[in-house]
Amino acid sequence: MMRSRRQLLAAAVAAAATCALMVGTANAADRVAVFDSANASRIAASQRGKPFVLVVWSLDCVYCKRNFDALGKLRAKHPGLRVVTLATDSAEALPQVQQVLDRVKLTNHAWVFGHEPQERLRYAVDPDWMGEMPRTYFYRADGQRQGVSGVISEGDWARHLRWAGIAG
Repeated sequence: MMRSRRQLLAAAVAAAATCALMVGTANAADRVAVFDSANASRIAASQRGKPFVLVVWSLDCVYCKRNFDALGKLRAKHPGLRVVTLATDSAEALPQVQQVLDRVKLTNHAWVFGHEPQERLRYAVDPDWMGEMPRTYFYRADGQRQGVSGVISEGDWARHLRWAGIAG
């Protein structure tokens, strides 16, 4: 009986830590939350019906840096631009992901892939996405979205932001 109580207590502590990681961390400044397939709908819901940009990237994606550079310039012009980031690296790479996001000043609403299979996590984000990066989604306030693969030119950023209802 004593062993069962210990196991139950350990499971409760682990569940509380997981919930804090998944829910609390996603909204806390300067932290990266662990993304699982159930979080896909939470990302859009976290923006409370406001237009935003979801940037999917990876530490080993050289082209993702260009999108971060463009986002830095856009945020300088439009400080209210809402950006959510999702790194496809494993949760073990969280310190390196955090370091990159600190450098590009995109630490709010940041996520990193969790321990589920990559294919399942990608499917949760977008069933039509095959894993190419960078991948950027432009969300309207009503939840409609457009996905764009590859580096986005300055003119295309403006066009997609206008489509989403964000000043471009």
